[in-house]
Amino acid sequence: MSKSRGNVVAPDDLVSSIGADAVRAYLMFLGPWDQGGDWSDSGISGMTRWLDRLWTLALEPYTAKAGVDKPSEGKVHLELQRITHQTIRKVTADLEKLRFNTMIAALMEFSNYLIKAKETAQVKPAVWEEALETLLLLLAPTAPHLTEELWHQTGRNYSIHNRDW
Repeated sequence: MSKSRGNVVAPDDLVSSIGADAVRAYLMFLGPWDQGGDWSDSGISGMTRWLDRLWTLALEPYTAKAGVDKPSEGKVHLELQRITHQTIRKVTADLEKLRFNTMIAALMEFSNYLIKAKETAQVKPAVWEEALETLLLLLAPTAPHLTEELWHQTGRNYSIHNRDW
């Protein structure tokens, strides 16, 4: 994009149509922060779809299948906790090094895993809530408005931005 070529995308128009968080997340996802990247309308629509899926994931109630407390089901809980903690480690390291694109990629992978976990409904509700809360906390620097709203709509107190992960 260049002013001299007249192909600048006005961020105000995008923010009013798809929201500041989608624009912010897309800009962070374009590539290495210090190198920038090429703008793509299809790319930003993909970011919007991902944030919409997160909205649905967080607000649709989770219902575990009967018998999820059986000892044989323990490995499913441990796997979700392992992936949750791996994601925390990855996002923390990427955020510290300003690797926003790989941070968002890790959050996308984590959210895909949570979507599958929710569909199978094989984890305890407490483990599910811990993973969902972690996803919101890790996403907060990228999508502050969305996560603040989801934080309150899922019954959590105070501001998400006052919480540690």
